[in-house]
Amino acid sequence: MSRHLEILRRARLDGDLFTGAAAARVAMAPARPPPARDQWQQLVHELFLRREESGSCAVGLAASTAGEGTSYVARHVAAELARTGEWNTVLVEANLYRPAQASRHGVEPDPGLRRLLSDRGFPLESCIRETGVGHLWVLPAGSLSESAAAPDWTLLPRLLQWLRVRFRGIVVDLPPVNLSTDTTIIGGWLDGVVLVAQADLCSREVLQNAVARLRRATPNLVGAVLNKRKFVIPEGIYRRL
Repeated sequence: MSRHLEILRRARLDGDLFTGAAAARVAMAPARPPPARDQWQQLVHELFLRREESGSCAVGLAASTAGEGTSYVARHVAAELARTGEWNTVLVEANLYRPAQASRHGVEPDPGLRRLLSDRGFPLESCIRETGVGHLWVLPAGSLSESAAAPDWTLLPRLLQWLRVRFRGIVVDLPPVNLSTDTTIIGGWLDGVVLVAQADLCSREVLQNAVARLRRATPNLVGAVLNKRKFVIPEGIYRRL
């Protein structure tokens, strides 16, 4: 991938994650300056546009722990998919305990996914918000006070089926793997799951544990995004590499 983002082709995450012995597809994004649009375009191409199937595609992004930038990456992937492919795209916020997408897109948080997972008869259409990006909608998590009932994830396959009819691209912002069982439950219903890792934040052991949990739960782990990569060499030099 150009300059700041690199893709290691044909992913398979194993015990040597992010080392030369690994065969993972890894996208690397620096914190500052923000990745150029062509870098998001190539990531979207790898995850969505290169597919031969003409139907919908649902991809989830999850980190091993909180604070690694999953919502940031999911938001940009969804926006670029909507712009680049002109796909009708929905960003589903499945991280119910640290909701952020509603405020980022300037939409009302309630009602949201939390309500849909606690009330089988609630209309899904009333929970989807149009954003300021063409072809992009968001299904926010909903506020923590929206429903006191525990989410019933067994209702999610029906919701995904409805979303696949209306939207060709579905980007799911998932909760951290090592802090919740939600992601391992949801991952099996998606076409792919991508691990988001912030550079220098987690140890190899933490990342390996997250990868192992995901691989036990779903065969659909397709790669990883290395977020906030630090460049110790001046940017001008990287441009010439």
